[in-house]
Amino acid sequence: MAHEVLLSLLTAGLKATRIAQACRERKQLFEILVQEKGKLKNDVADFKTLADVFIQQVAKTELEKRIPSLGKRVYGEENNEFTNTLGESIVVEVKPTIEETSNLLAKVLDGNHVAARMLAVEAHSNVEDQIEKIDKEAAEKLSMCEIDIDNIAVWIDPIDGTAQYIGGIYKEAKDKYGVHGRGLQCVTVLIGMYNIQTGLPIMGVVYQPFYEIVEGSWKSRCFWGVCCNDVRVNNFKLLHEKNVSNRSDDLNCTVITSPHDDQAYKVVTSCDGVEHCTGGGAGYKCLCVIEGLVDGYLYTGDACYKWDTCATHAILTSLGGSIVNLTQALVTTAECRDTTETKFNPQKTFKHLQLLYNTANPHPSSPWANIGGIFAFGSSLKSACCVKRVLIAVEQS
Repeated sequence: MAHEVLLSLLTAGLKATRIAQACRERKQLFEILVQEKGKLKNDVADFKTLADVFIQQVAKTELEKRIPSLGKRVYGEENNEFTNTLGESIVVEVKPTIEETSNLLAKVLDGNHVAARMLAVEAHSNVEDQIEKIDKEAAEKLSMCEIDIDNIAVWIDPIDGTAQYIGGIYKEAKDKYGVHGRGLQCVTVLIGMYNIQTGLPIMGVVYQPFYEIVEGSWKSRCFWGVCCNDVRVNNFKLLHEKNVSNRSDDLNCTVITSPHDDQAYKVVTSCDGVEHCTGGGAGYKCLCVIEGLVDGYLYTGDACYKWDTCATHAILTSLGGSIVNLTQALVTTAECRDTTETKFNPQKTFKHLQLLYNTANPHPSSPWANIGGIFAFGSSLKSACCVKRVLIAVEQS
């Protein structure tokens, strides 16, 4: 069962990725798709694109088709209404046929039937043969994982890093840590599954639609992880170990933050033995932790949501890391201080403080925000050092 469920998430994610690439490759089409939907707290424009809305609907439809008993327990960032240039509000969805879907999209695209047809074809395409095969060892582990379909739900972020997606910048250059500070490489498609009763993540799929350009076309890459009961399996542990081994042996650690998180920057730069870098998109920054490029991701604000973290949280857990509520973690700062860095085990200490995905917070304007900030970390000794140093610095700030 777990194998089939994972295949469903991978298929939905790949379809989403292909549509994101198609929209970005056609400049004329892309300009039609963008509309501003408000402002974030830091006054940065928060854009809504047809790509966001349609991708979410494609992924949702794919999951509900492949796992019928999942019902309507697929949630996401976007509502499925989009306003065209005539001011008409249109409910965007995937219809039973390519023709019906194309005709609906043409209304949003001001009668551009060529673009509408292109998106509809992608939505109805069969991509299973393009999904990376799950190796024998991983398949055997997945066979030991029992998933109760009636007890799961899914969070989707169709395009995480929308500002980067809108900007359309693609640069080969990375910083000294191997991290992209901004650009299309920071865009991710996030699909995370969680246990309805416990609220804990159990499966995550992350696609990077704009990983690199090969012969003039975008090439994506995909990461997945499962943490169901005692089963821990993912598709890139070797990559993670390679990145960690390529870094120096000292215990100086690296933390990634958001460019606009001034409090996080202040905290991290005040820590001895902690270096700092920035990146775009919560999904990408968590992915940098997963890959072992950095040791932690600190965010002190309230504008990070359940759909931003569910998928990467599942993958981090499959690797022995986690994502915890920053404010709640500060309660254990005394324990951090009293334990030597080489013996400090944040996975054990903060097990009960992991982000949960089944319960809304009491803030009516943003019920699914991770209120109180987040801290994502890996399983390495450097990550343990990172957690201890940063939490003490946050407490003192």
